[in-house]
Amino acid sequence: MLNRHKVLALTLALAIMLASFGAVAAQGPTGTYGSGIACANLSATNPASIVITFYAADSGAVTLLYADPSPIPVGASRNYFTPSTPPGLPGSFLGAAVVSSSEPLSCNVNTQVVTAGVGSASTPARAGTSAGVDSTQADPSLSAPQVLKGLAGYNSYIAVQNTTNGSLTAYVSYADRAGVAYPAARESFVIPAQSTHVFYQAGNANLPSNFLGGATITSTGNLASVVNFYNSGASASAAHFHSYNAFPTGGTKLFVPRFVRNYYGYNSGLSVQNVGAASTSVDITFTFNGVNYVVNSGSIAPGATYSPYAPNIAPLAPVDALLVGQRTGSAVIQAAVGGSVVAIVNEDNRGTCNAASCPPLPPEQIGFGSTYGAMLNGSQTTTIFLSQVPRRAGGFFSGGFQIANTTAGAGTCTIQYSGAAAANETGVALPANGSFSRFAPNVANLPDGFNSSVKVTCTVAAVGITNFSARSATYFGDSFITANGLNQ
Repeated sequence: MLNRHKVLALTLALAIMLASFGAVAAQGPTGTYGSGIACANLSATNPASIVITFYAADSGAVTLLYADPSPIPVGASRNYFTPSTPPGLPGSFLGAAVVSSSEPLSCNVNTQVVTAGVGSASTPARAGTSAGVDSTQADPSLSAPQVLKGLAGYNSYIAVQNTTNGSLTAYVSYADRAGVAYPAARESFVIPAQSTHVFYQAGNANLPSNFLGGATITSTGNLASVVNFYNSGASASAAHFHSYNAFPTGGTKLFVPRFVRNYYGYNSGLSVQNVGAASTSVDITFTFNGVNYVVNSGSIAPGATYSPYAPNIAPLAPVDALLVGQRTGSAVIQAAVGGSVVAIVNEDNRGTCNAASCPPLPPEQIGFGSTYGAMLNGSQTTTIFLSQVPRRAGGFFSGGFQIANTTAGAGTCTIQYSGAAAANETGVALPANGSFSRFAPNVANLPDGFNSSVKVTCTVAAVGITNFSARSATYFGDSFITANGLNQ
């Protein structure tokens, strides 16, 4: 949440480029990229007046200060798309932004290819999303549970934003999946106030090829960070592009509102990083169709990661016998006493389904991939804001959301669709330790073209995510993104 008179840091790590990415930074993904910014006004009483200040990467120069002339109405959202809005941002911008508001806000940032002909087989879509970081949530130490260099064609980069009013040095340190540190690979950069710097793992000569592990980002002042990982982009099926926010703190218990196995060709995976000083282990309780399945990680060394992938989790085999629509569930990650962990949740479509019963897989969805962050225990509330839920926006972008009950008692929820009151729902059942989901095209009375925020209010504490993608048989690549709901 963005508190009144506070600021929101948006690390727009590939905001817009006129030339290919390779012409700007040799290690990054190829293509011309833009950013979509979606901000929802959380106030129940007042419109939100906002100002967005864009800072050039590395130099800290203010590229644009934009005061939106139209406040965001109560409960509504505002969408910007940097190739065209806000006006005045140059076409070669790469950097960060700060949003200042008169009211509480929730903002997400989508990073996506904007090359002419995007979505074709020769120019596949690529998109990922991350959250704006409240100024109170920035931190001098951040953890990134998944970074890669040259692993099966995947690489990553870490965009780090200095959220202070003075220059500071940011450091990035690495450890592999087993917790083995690579001190020679430690890198640093002096980042000007409010600006950003991008660390490319492919350009770090002291990280070995085939590296998969975690990173720690530190400084003497507060930082915000987004991590993107991606494969070659040479074809639509190799267009995976994932984004997530690095974590300022860990916890002993984390919530995973959405986890799938052989769900229309989609599977989920976890990267759980031990951010504590001693070895720990985690029990993961998965819930599908009201049934629990428990998996234990074994010992995880400090700095190490545990990365189970849904098709390889043996205790989840009974899920394959469920109806396809029942193969989406939730999970709870519980560390051993004294343990501290963070985790991301990946979901992708690799064009395979290992269950006995699967529907035909739409070829245009092969290559979809997204990532979101598991939620810390204590962050759950009875009210969840979802910044952007589209229904055939632009003709073919549609999405939905999934809400997970964090308690052992059943509850009900009310769903409010901003500006579309006829679609609002009441008395929606939320099972104990379970979840429910909505897909916007299936919501009665929700109009085509809807592309706004949703508010979910429940009688029990819950967490949630929202996702969307292109839904067109002629639009190829990775247009699939997932974002955390904001608890208030």
